[in-house]
Amino acid sequence: MDSKRLTYRPLTAADLEAFSGLVQDEHIRRYMMDGNVFPPSWSAGHIRSSEGLFARLGVGLWLVHEKVTGALVGFCGFLVLPEVHNEPELVYAMRGPFAGRGFATEMARAAIAEARARGAFAEILASVDAINAASVRVLDKLGFQHVATRPGAFGDMLFYRLGG
Repeated sequence: MDSKRLTYRPLTAADLEAFSGLVQDEHIRRYMMDGNVFPPSWSAGHIRSSEGLFARLGVGLWLVHEKVTGALVGFCGFLVLPEVHNEPELVYAMRGPFAGRGFATEMARAAIAEARARGAFAEILASVDAINAASVRVLDKLGFQHVATRPGAFGDMLFYRLGG
């Protein structure tokens, strides 16, 4: 998978240290992890889950690097978050230095395109804390429809759906 400024590589067990570092990153934890710090065993479990999604649907989580510098930007793709959905949902997260440059939209668009190319989902789900205005803008820009609201860790949690 590839996009204009970024390269994507499926997350594997060999990426435990990098992925664990990302999910412990303060900027990423700010919204995605509800501020929590999870141990490497949490990361290992989600890597296994992602590998299972790749085997079953052809999509999962990708590590994302900047093409020009090779720097690790973050991750994106699809993940089952049982506390939110029982189905895989679109996720994207990046380290602070890469925020505000359109990378979230580029990452989400690439993941959606890959899922559609593989026929992975009839519809794509996503959720976001309402306070995370930048992520709400990304989902709006990509054509997601707001379908529900429920209480979350930081106030309202918004649920979105993108049809096929």
